[in-house]
Amino acid sequence: MTGRARGGRSARVLKGLSLLYLFGIGLSLLLVHGDSYNPAVSFVPLYLIVSVLVTAAVALLLLPKGQFGEGFCVFSYALYAVILAAATFFTGGASSELYVLFFPLLFAPALHGTWRMGLPVLVAVLVSYALAMLPDVLDAVEGSGAPALVFFRLAAFALTGVFALAAAGGRGASEPDDGYALDEDGSMLLGTVTSEIEARRGAPVGVLLVDPGHGVEDVDLLMDRVRGRIGEPFLLGEGSVFGVVLGGANEGAVESAARRALAAASSLGAEETRAGAAIYPRDARTAGDLLVAAGQALETAFEIESPSAIVLAGRNVARTEGTGTYGAAR
Repeated sequence: MTGRARGGRSARVLKGLSLLYLFGIGLSLLLVHGDSYNPAVSFVPLYLIVSVLVTAAVALLLLPKGQFGEGFCVFSYALYAVILAAATFFTGGASSELYVLFFPLLFAPALHGTWRMGLPVLVAVLVSYALAMLPDVLDAVEGSGAPALVFFRLAAFALTGVFALAAAGGRGASEPDDGYALDEDGSMLLGTVTSEIEARRGAPVGVLLVDPGHGVEDVDLLMDRVRGRIGEPFLLGEGSVFGVVLGGANEGAVESAARRALAAASSLGAEETRAGAAIYPRDARTAGDLLVAAGQALETAFEIESPSAIVLAGRNVARTEGTGTYGAAR
């Protein structure tokens, strides 16, 4: 899963981490103001750092889900690493207890299901913390134990990061497509249609193409619902248009599947939803022609002035039913 399809999960993870850090930094301020906190604290720069963290966290919470690409997420995690390192430096350096805030940062990339995101985050954490603790290590007097403490924490971060990377790799291997396939050029959908036609030996095979329009709150969740209610979806290109192959489905079954797909999209905030479908062998004799017929039906659906439209290739009579309009592609 890449591109726009990854945005939903990435947004949930990063927004959740931001909420956690807003809560955690509040507790940290209470901790450093307590009488039991012994390390020296530089409060003025600390509050400047806290203001930066709060601003970054709130900004991430307000951003739309489409913004959360892989590069943006890595940058956000690296920014958190730098901010936390600075906060640790101004709350006692090697003696600071705020180092524990790094551990959620190390585990968060694993939730994305890709080690490519976790590796740069691990490097950012190690480098940021090491640079922040460097003055304490260089100025440490003999027998103070500060260098050993810093190296111990760096080792703990490294082991935690490696464990998170392994978890991310295992999750990526077991759930490579998060329940659906990203088919940028349509070849996977074409191959599935071809295989289904050959397996059915003349029995009807339907192809459903759906454009949920704009306003979809979570493409990942939409794909999950389509997969559970209709069949395996193929997300086409970088948009939210997807296709579903319906083996052994007659016209009624295809239309019912189209209704369920549009209903799932509408429940997630989609507007101007459209669907086009074609059935083998009625509308086409080959897999390629069947996809073309379904695509033409989808194009025809956009010509209908209705919030939700479904067009079946080969239907001769247009009609309106419920909240959607149904018609013929030719």
